[in-house]
Amino acid sequence: MPEAVTIKGLPELDRKLDNLQDLKKLVPALKAASSHLKGSVAQYPPQSDANAARGFNSFYSMKTRKPVNTWYQRGYGPKWVRKDGTVKGRKTSETLGRKWTRRINRSDYSFIVGNNVSYGEYVQDKGKQARFHKRRGWKTIQDVVKEETDTVVRFVKAEVDKILAK
Repeated sequence: MPEAVTIKGLPELDRKLDNLQDLKKLVPALKAASSHLKGSVAQYPPQSDANAARGFNSFYSMKTRKPVNTWYQRGYGPKWVRKDGTVKGRKTSETLGRKWTRRINRSDYSFIVGNNVSYGEYVQDKGKQARFHKRRGWKTIQDVVKEETDTVVRFVKAEVDKILAK
C-alpha cells in the first residue's frame, strides 16, 4: 500500500525554482554588457606621428638627429621609404581592434572579453603595456573595465530587477 509524503513549503520552493529559470533571461543582458565592454576596449586612439607616412629624410629623430623614414600603418604593419622613393613594408598587423572577442558563460552567468593577438598585451594590458603605447593613448583592458563597470552593472541590474519584480 503506497504511503504519501507531504512536503511543507513546496509552493514557495516552486516559486524560487521558477526564479532560477528566470535567470536565463540574464543572458541577453550579459551579451549587451559584454558587447559594450568589447566595443570600448577595441577603440583605437587617434593616429599619431608614428602612423604618418613620410618621405625619405622628411622627419628627424629628436634623439639621434638622424632621418626617420619609418612609420607604422594600422592594419598593415611597419613601412619605410628607401632612398629611391619606393615604399617597402612588412604585413605584420594582426588587427588588434578587430580581434577582441566575448564569451558568455551560461553556467555561472558571467562573461569574458579577451583578445588573442600575439602583441596585444604589450598594447592593452596594464602590467605589460609598452610606454610608447601608453603615451599615444592606448587604453588597457583594466582601465576600460574600471571605467565601464557602472554601465556593465546597470545592464545586468536592470534585468535582475525585472526578474525580482515578478
